[in-house]
Amino acid sequence: AKAARTASPELLGKVAELPPATDTPAVALADAEAGDPDFSLRRMLAPFRRPLTLALLLVALDAGAGLVLPILIRHGIDDGVSKAAMTGVAVASLAALLVVLLDWLVQAGESRVSGRTGERVLYTLRIKIFAHLNRLGLDYYERELSGRILTRMTTDLDSLTSFLQTGVVTAVVSLLTFFGIFAALLIIDAGLALVVFAVLPFLIVATLVFRRKSKAQYEISRDLISTVNADLQENVAGMRIVQAFRRQDTNTTRFVARGIAYRDARVRAQFYISLYFPFVQFLSSVAAALVLIAGASRVEAGTLTVGALVAYLLYIDLFFAPVNQLSQVFDGYQQAAVGLGRIRELLRTPTNTATAEHPVPVTELRGEIDFDGVGFAYNGGGAGNPEVLSDVTLHIPAGQTVALVGETGAGKSTLVKLVARFYDATGGTVRVDGVDITRYDLAGYRHRLGVVPQEAYLFAGTVREAIAYGRPSASDAEVRAAARAVGAHDMITGLRGGYDHEVSGRGRNLSAGQRQLIALARAELVDPDVLLLDEATAALDLATEAAVNHAADRLSGGRTTLVIAHRLTTAERADRVIVLDHGRIVEDGTHAELLAKGGTYTALWQAFVADAHAAPEPVGRR
Repeated sequence: AKAARTASPELLGKVAELPPATDTPAVALADAEAGDPDFSLRRMLAPFRRPLTLALLLVALDAGAGLVLPILIRHGIDDGVSKAAMTGVAVASLAALLVVLLDWLVQAGESRVSGRTGERVLYTLRIKIFAHLNRLGLDYYERELSGRILTRMTTDLDSLTSFLQTGVVTAVVSLLTFFGIFAALLIIDAGLALVVFAVLPFLIVATLVFRRKSKAQYEISRDLISTVNADLQENVAGMRIVQAFRRQDTNTTRFVARGIAYRDARVRAQFYISLYFPFVQFLSSVAAALVLIAGASRVEAGTLTVGALVAYLLYIDLFFAPVNQLSQVFDGYQQAAVGLGRIRELLRTPTNTATAEHPVPVTELRGEIDFDGVGFAYNGGGAGNPEVLSDVTLHIPAGQTVALVGETGAGKSTLVKLVARFYDATGGTVRVDGVDITRYDLAGYRHRLGVVPQEAYLFAGTVREAIAYGRPSASDAEVRAAARAVGAHDMITGLRGGYDHEVSGRGRNLSAGQRQLIALARAELVDPDVLLLDEATAALDLATEAAVNHAADRLSGGRTTLVIAHRLTTAERADRVIVLDHGRIVEDGTHAELLAKGGTYTALWQAFVADAHAAPEPVGRR
């Protein structure tokens, strides 16, 4: 039975080969989308109550099989060996063989049920984490390192996976065995039980100290591995800059230092393990020696049989064996416990753009936008977070193209992000078609928006998939029509493979102009009512800039459009120009009207014209 129990983690490791669970991604995602600010492991396990109950029943039978064997050995000695009766020995042996065979079947079923259920639990948790990450506002991603976020989905979840697959069964069997033998020792001989229990205070004190010390080290270790992962992810993502500025050695030194800190924390945790579990084995030997001394005198006096003494010694070994078995899974348990705590913390993180309790459905927008005394500060304002926008009041009629102009940090991008509901205003109200946008169904509202960022982000896949990102069900004809509408068709057909051309992550194998044209086609395909453009022509050559501007003009035609104008030629073509300075609107009018005023916009225009006509200065050497 002990050998079979030792092999059970290997059986659990084969769970991945079992047929997939019947849960569909759509069902799990729909459940996850509801959000769970009161997330707890008990609530997560509620849908799996039946298979978990069956698994616990099988585990209890497995533990019970281990408790029966010493009793059979006792009868074999007392009724067979002591009386020189082979019948008693044979009966006890056959009964023990039957118990072992039945326990083998129980463990096979236990491994399958618990392993399959564990995978389904992890699948649900993985979907829940992913859905929650999609729900969180941009503020969370701006204050959290991406490496730390990835640690939740990788290291933290992997530690939980490992424990559920290999550690839970061993831990539960060990605990049931421990308490079962505790009762058996009292039933067989209460006097000898007192001898064994004399060492329990030392075990309890050592366990409490060990748990407190080791738990702190595991929490420190998990924080440190998050830092290591974040540093690795940041270094890989910025490798071009790392190599350009020759930071390889410096970054390696920093990474080594963080790796050493993580290693040292893990070594300290292992140090506590190396002290605790040998001490438990020492207590087991002491208890066995005391029982042997006391039991031998009892056997000599005739108040205890030899079989009972042997069974008692076997029970003592089994009594402390679960604690030693737990040493094999304790490391995984501590990591799983810390990982689960960090996952719970993530799932309880609220989003700053939550959907209203009774959202207003959105099927179509006219595109009339109003800012009513809008103010905004990142992270909710407070100390160290001054207002980025202050008392912005603005009316944009439907179908108008408005250029937002101003120096860096004036609040142009923030204004657009508020319309997209990437953030919610910390003061005032943003309305679209007369409705506070926080009352709209968030997914439905964003479906009516077209967003083209300054740096077009393209996911890995084909050009066709990149254009159809907002409408995956779009036909090839619709994708091509969207590309033609913005003038990107000829460029795409010139690529190797055309619309089936493979795009690498972030579109690195395409030029900036090609990425921008594909991003414009992507926005065109969703047929938005409101278009949000962050102009990205500053780094393009004149020919590509003209093509992108022409595509943007075609895309914005007839739609309410907010465009962040980095080059004032874009503002010149807009219906209206809004000039921002330090989070406030300082000028509002057409290009010609603002030039006639001779104010802030005029100064920006003159600086732009002078810069455009200035001859480039040669770059000197140091």
